[in-house]
Amino acid sequence: MEIVRARGKKTELRRLASREGEDSVFPLVWYAVMWSKELVQHPIKRTVAGLDLILFRDQSGIVRCVDACCPHRGADLSLGRIEGGTLRCAYHGWAFDGEGHCERIPAHPARSIPEFANLLSYPIQEIAGLVWVYPQANGDVQPSSLEVFPELTDVRYVLAPYDAKWQAHFTRTVESVLDVAHLAFVHRKTIGKRLNPEIRSLDFEVKGRDRIQIKNGGGILDYIFPQQWLLRPDQGGKQGFINYVTFTPVNSHKTMIFGYAGRTFLRRVPFVTSMFSHYSLKILEEDRKVVESQRPRPIPKSMQMEAHVPADGPQVRFRQRWYQFLLSDEEKIVLRSRS
Repeated sequence: MEIVRARGKKTELRRLASREGEDSVFPLVWYAVMWSKELVQHPIKRTVAGLDLILFRDQSGIVRCVDACCPHRGADLSLGRIEGGTLRCAYHGWAFDGEGHCERIPAHPARSIPEFANLLSYPIQEIAGLVWVYPQANGDVQPSSLEVFPELTDVRYVLAPYDAKWQAHFTRTVESVLDVAHLAFVHRKTIGKRLNPEIRSLDFEVKGRDRIQIKNGGGILDYIFPQQWLLRPDQGGKQGFINYVTFTPVNSHKTMIFGYAGRTFLRRVPFVTSMFSHYSLKILEEDRKVVESQRPRPIPKSMQMEAHVPADGPQVRFRQRWYQFLLSDEEKIVLRSRS
């Protein structure tokens, strides 16, 4: 797969979105790619919107991110190793620093290193126990700031992590957490077993361009376009509970989900943390089976291609925002097959 960064005039972006298809265009924002604790001694490969990346820690323990293929013969750099904070290719031993600069070519140690031997590097940061990547090469654009829900960095909460990979398009995955009407059916044996399937009215609010808040029972579902969602109690109390998820497009048919079930109670009971992680994964698995079955894989090209009822209000608003994104001059990643 080849990544094309789409910027510039609005007409050009409309042309790109139309030509490439609605399943291949994604917002250019920060995406979570792994848990911080996963990245220790060895390089790890992750894919964001078709872009293969290598993550590793340098000699100071700072996370670095570069292209996944060696510029020499295209070998997968995740097969290599870290030596003195540099990434060494497993094929011919070429060594790269955290900025992607080639520092050593063992076959010709006395010769100057050419510019084409360098890798592209990418902005990266660690927040809330997650490693986040901005999938645009350093120097090409100034990344937007990454803001997460304050609960994720609130020391009162013990966070139980969980993650999953779905064979589903990013848009269908996001819509699943904005859908209240499915709870009594998809989750009839778990969180929805006591719910009335009838929705007489749905209380939700659109805040600005990018935020949707839904009041459902005693909770608030808070979504920030395009990739973050949080469930919190409607009213505060001494014992707080949250559930958080963030979505990362792997390609046109895969999405990574990283989540936390957070609590302010039973903080020092270890098995409670693993219990919350396990139960959250169980809920996700109930959703996965249905979402992976949806066709077309992405949400349709227009609102009229699927039926809608009042209970679908938040999803309709998400679709309006997504179509707006596709046709705007907002920064994009366009995933395109090689010719």
